[in-house]
Amino acid sequence: MRTLLAASVALIAACSGASESRHRYITVDADAVFTAMAATRTHGMRMLDTTSDVAVLEVDEADLPALSDAMHESHGRCGGFMLHDSLADAEASLREAHPLDGGGPDYKLDRAALVRSVLPALDRERILGTIRELSSFENRYYQSATGASASTWLRDRWRSFAAHRSDVTIELVDHGYPQKSVVLTIPGTERPGEVIVIGGHLDSISFARKAGNAPGADDDASGIATLTEVLRVLLANDYRPARTIKFMAYAAEEIGLRGSQAIARVYKQRKVNVVGALQLDMTNYQGSDKDIWLMKDFTSARQNQFLIDLIETYTGATWGLDACGYACSDHASWNRIGVPASMPFESRMRERNMKIHSAADTLETSGNNADHAVKFARLAAAYAIELGKGEAGGHVLAAPTTIHESAPAAPSHRGSLVVLNLALALSAFWFARRMRG
Repeated sequence: MRTLLAASVALIAACSGASESRHRYITVDADAVFTAMAATRTHGMRMLDTTSDVAVLEVDEADLPALSDAMHESHGRCGGFMLHDSLADAEASLREAHPLDGGGPDYKLDRAALVRSVLPALDRERILGTIRELSSFENRYYQSATGASASTWLRDRWRSFAAHRSDVTIELVDHGYPQKSVVLTIPGTERPGEVIVIGGHLDSISFARKAGNAPGADDDASGIATLTEVLRVLLANDYRPARTIKFMAYAAEEIGLRGSQAIARVYKQRKVNVVGALQLDMTNYQGSDKDIWLMKDFTSARQNQFLIDLIETYTGATWGLDACGYACSDHASWNRIGVPASMPFESRMRERNMKIHSAADTLETSGNNADHAVKFARLAAAYAIELGKGEAGGHVLAAPTTIHESAPAAPSHRGSLVVLNLALALSAFWFARRMRG
């Protein structure tokens, strides 16, 4: 089986052209290999490794935006692939353990009074205002000047909420491209070494790429606005969690979950104990009969049940279960390294907002209000308090050391790939998948 796969890969590699390009390594779900092939036909691709579920592909960097579009159009995934710094990292991702649902923190609900005192302060008009401001950028593409400006704008907004809190820190994480991830840390008072991550992605994309208008009102200004309102209310109430809570706005999610993967990789290397991660990616388009849809694939079943308990106890919202596929958003970066991760979504995937990744992703699609997003704000606030524990106005220990990420080395340049004999390569892949399944 592996001999057949290696032979097909070698045949394709032998047909590579001589022009300069940047080759990158990605992992995709088995059901997306044909999609990846179609999206990378300009420069070609080759398959390097596979399990029964996931394939490692080598592609040209110039084809990544087209691949992102194809994953959205064909599979409904924002991202839909993971971009890796090396072949070794890509191959390692095939073997890394996912969270064991027997482990993780105690999900006991015992902060009802504090949660119920905070939730009424969540303001849908403020969420709406933040969506409006973020979507006023021409785009928030990770390589664009406006994408970089969105990072500094959000940092300044978050910083204004924490002006009265000397213990709270905020940083821009440099990944080696213009847009930076924004990370705000509220240190824990009792267990500062146990970290909770609440995140969403800051970037937006359109079919026209960097030059295109990509307001990204739903994808994902809505998620960033939702967690921004949660942050504002927690700090306004002088909330002091027992565990450390980090709010994150990731760069470059649309092009292979790049920002979240980089941060998660550093946290793993430095043995940061992340006990839970919540991803808010699209919260303001109500396309289905239930309010909140929990993705059950590439997530923690135990933490998902915790979210169900929070929804039923505190929010008054209805919920359902769905699946979004491999690497559909940044929670996958945390799931990959063994962190209990969850992604509540605004609708069933098949009933998602079809105007994302275009100039039509505006507030009008959500009725020019944030009525749906505020449900997710209630859930995220309850998650922060019930998992973070602590109290309002408690004593704070010293903040943990800030973790900075160094930019990865640029990949080597080689000739562009011209893929021949694709039928042989795909036959080998599907034969390998069937034998391993």
